[in-house]
Amino acid sequence: MKRFAKVDPARLEEIRARDLDPVALKMAWMEMSDAAEAQMIRVADEQPELPEGVAFVDSNGKPGWIGNNPTLRPHPPSLRGCWPNVHGLQP
Repeated sequence: MKRFAKVDPARLEEIRARDLDPVALKMAWMEMSDAAEAQMIRVADEQPELPEGVAFVDSNGKPGWIGNNPTLRPHPPSLRGCWPNVHGLQP
């Protein structure tokens, strides 16, 4: 994501929400991405038994980051759950 993330200055001009610097936005994106990657590596190293490809939720089903709340439980993907139902083409 870091490699292909682009901030188009023309698009920022079109938005005109505020004076945005595309270079600063890219740097902030890279810093956030690096921090998230470091957290994921830390959790994976500390808890190698954690399942992959799942969301972690609390007792009410609200998702959260397992690195901040070790009481979260895995919520595996399923049809009619996290993954969409894919239908074949009709002849």
